[in-house]
Amino acid sequence: MLLSSLHTLVRVVLFGAASAAKVTSLPGLATSPCFNHSSGYLSTGTSRDTHLFYWYHEAVADPKSKPLLLWLNGGPGCSSLGGTFTELGPFVVQKTLNVTFNPYSFNKVANVLFLEQPAGVGFSYPNLPANDTVTAYETYKALLAFFNLHPDLRGRPFYVMGESYGGHYVPETVAAIQAGNAALAPSAPERINIKGFAVGNGYTDWFLDFNANVPNTRYHALTSQSLLDSADVACNGSYARCFWQRPDVECPAACGEAVDRATALARDGSIDIYDIYVDVCLEGQQRLKTQAFMLLEEQQRAKQQRHNAQRAPTAVEEEATVDHSGSALDGRGRRTQTTISPIYPTCADAYSAAYLNLPAVQQAIGVRPGTIPGGKWSDCGNVQYDFNYLSELPRYKQWVAEGELQILIYNGDADYILSHMGNSAWINQGLALNKTREWTKWRGSDGQVAGYFEEYATAGVPLTFLTVKGAGHMVPRDRPKHALDMLTRFLAGGDFDKVPLAPDTPLCPP
Repeated sequence: MLLSSLHTLVRVVLFGAASAAKVTSLPGLATSPCFNHSSGYLSTGTSRDTHLFYWYHEAVADPKSKPLLLWLNGGPGCSSLGGTFTELGPFVVQKTLNVTFNPYSFNKVANVLFLEQPAGVGFSYPNLPANDTVTAYETYKALLAFFNLHPDLRGRPFYVMGESYGGHYVPETVAAIQAGNAALAPSAPERINIKGFAVGNGYTDWFLDFNANVPNTRYHALTSQSLLDSADVACNGSYARCFWQRPDVECPAACGEAVDRATALARDGSIDIYDIYVDVCLEGQQRLKTQAFMLLEEQQRAKQQRHNAQRAPTAVEEEATVDHSGSALDGRGRRTQTTISPIYPTCADAYSAAYLNLPAVQQAIGVRPGTIPGGKWSDCGNVQYDFNYLSELPRYKQWVAEGELQILIYNGDADYILSHMGNSAWINQGLALNKTREWTKWRGSDGQVAGYFEEYATAGVPLTFLTVKGAGHMVPRDRPKHALDMLTRFLAGGDFDKVPLAPDTPLCPP
């Protein structure tokens, strides 16, 4: 049998705050894990009466001495369980729906909390419209409920980490935590010991992030020099207004047409624009909404609004069709999600979704019957979210002036949509910091060059910008070993060029 015939669950209900479930058996997992993990719901206690689903994994060794890390996927409106099963969590779902261990799981070095936020994402309910302010506040309230369930974690060094639209989620959550702490007495046990945060391939500043895409098309050999030159002349170097249109910014017709021509081959669906060096999933007609496509959907929606008002769509726009749920698809009706990873199978997103929709799995992790938005778990796409075009740079300016938080901005260098060029631009142009360490290579625990980093001066702890060589939008999926190396150094305070050599070891020794 694919699934074991008996799955047990020890559940403790704490009325009014949250429900904690110690998971003692998972369908499809042949070997018991060497760490404790629990899942359930965290009630936010807000007027919206929202309940956010979480899955907490203790560190595999000496969890009482390890920090606590909150992981947030992006979208907006995508589940952090996507990150659990296809990026950095301890479990990997195979095509057979059997489950194996990820030897590079982040809970090798930290206690890791995955939270499905905002309400309406994954198993969290009810499904209500959301924006950055609501999401950050309810995430903070859910964290307070989580610490009530795990009082032993109070006072631990606490870090927030995320990717993609996490470029908004993460700093907004950090700001909400700081505001909550400021309203409490210095000795209050509810204070969260926030130490720092990390954002990977994040959307931070609309103009500086998306102004880099057209040049990045050429630098990754996805267009010709002549097409780039034509776009530069037509747009006068201001590409973002036409590459990633927004309702309140004009896209001149000549610039829009030049940008379309220069980026046509990158955006026609034949490659994965979130990792340009991997193959696309060809198993049937995949139409899963994933984090990697929620941003693209927003781009298509904003662009189509303007084009409907101004002119007929171009051939390039017509090729990017939209299915009944509003998802941007390639020209053959397939969603171009994939990875070439030493850990995750090519269609990992589809396998994980199938697994999380098994009734036995939902029973094992304590999903409340009748509460799942849309009737079944999906990675993304359920929530009506107010996409935020405002820059996060004012928050960064405050934090670098204070110098108290450890900040890591990292990028897989094979991501086309949110590239290292865009993230570097907002650090250098938007923050205008003094560089204290020039471009330096860092090596992974295998001795291979894992990427490059530089450091910038703040009032205290330096801000670090780092690349991961050969990784796309989801760094832990594409380069799991080097992602774990990166996290280990981040939690140790930096010095990314001092990763010690170390052999691979299993997550749970036999």
